Amino acid sequence: MRSSPGSFVRHAVALCLMVWLVGVGCAAPAPAPSAAPAPQQSTVVSPTAEPLDIVVSYSNLSTDQWPVWIAYDEGLFTRHGLNVDLRLLESTTGVAALLAGESQAAIIGGSEIMAAAAEGADVAIVGGLSRTFSFRFMAPPQIQSPQDLRGRRVGVSRFGSSSDIATRVALQRLGLNPGQDVEIVQVGSLTARMQALESGAIQGAVAMPPETTRLTRAGNHVLFDLSDLDLPAATAVMAVRRSDISSRRPMVQAFVDAMVEAIALQRRDPERAQAVLSRWFKTDDQEALQEAWSFYAEKVLATIPRVEVAQLETARQIMAAQSPRIAQYDPQQLIDNSFVDSAVARGLAGQ
Repeated sequence: MRSSPGSFVRHAVALCLMVWLVGVGCAAPAPAPSAAPAPQQSTVVSPTAEPLDIVVSYSNLSTDQWPVWIAYDEGLFTRHGLNVDLRLLESTTGVAALLAGESQAAIIGGSEIMAAAAEGADVAIVGGLSRTFSFRFMAPPQIQSPQDLRGRRVGVSRFGSSSDIATRVALQRLGLNPGQDVEIVQVGSLTARMQALESGAIQGAVAMPPETTRLTRAGNHVLFDLSDLDLPAATAVMAVRRSDISSRRPMVQAFVDAMVEAIALQRRDPERAQAVLSRWFKTDDQEALQEAWSFYAEKVLATIPRVEVAQLETARQIMAAQSPRIAQYDPQQLIDNSFVDSAVARGLAGQ
């Protein structure tokens, strides 16, 4: 049975409550403010202070998570006074962990966080890792045209996820009606989608370099490159609990500072950036690593990682068909760019 973005968030909140019942503790969702908060003077963690422990999650082993690995491997979190426990927590698990206070920051799709906020969750977006859709729609050799997809199956991670939104945008641009002309199925992570594509379980899926390089060598091809549309999108964002913005602001600022520096490093030093990706993807395929850097750093990565309302609007419009709360939700109240603005003002973006 197909689930909606609203039901996924209610499931996450329910999971959060279950965690609270067994004694871990969970912050109750608080209503989002009616307007985005004005930028404030930020307090920065002193490098001589005792390091702050923080759990940071990332939602996928995919290129749009790249800067968080750079911040971790290159010691940027440590430089900013943070002792980071970095964990892979996919999709709904990452949202539930953030709500429960089991993590203090999440690198996750903007659509997932917006869906949670529309349901009343205590979350905010404090920065973005992408300015446009970071996907290419890949298909096997037997799919030579969009019409060949009619009656076929395409895979996404979860309904309401960034891969789901990107897939629906791609199909619409190809002249197909998602859910009618083409069946959309939940497969799981990017790795799971690639395996399903290679096995023939699905006949199309969105992917990112370096996976697209491997898929192309196996005979698949790019049916549609969403990054060429240059549409505003937030496929990966930095999310925190809004309550932590008030009670643990120095920690949030230090986290954003490290991420802003990581993005600057990724853009200016392709060799170091690719070395990080090589470790996390366990590959020494230089062609694939170079393609990944060129695609992401030159086409997708935001120079200044602020998030604008327009980046969430496409996802909101698509999800609104299944969720009245999202249809009525104003994404502006979800965004707090004050941390990025502070980092930029202090020269951390390398401008």
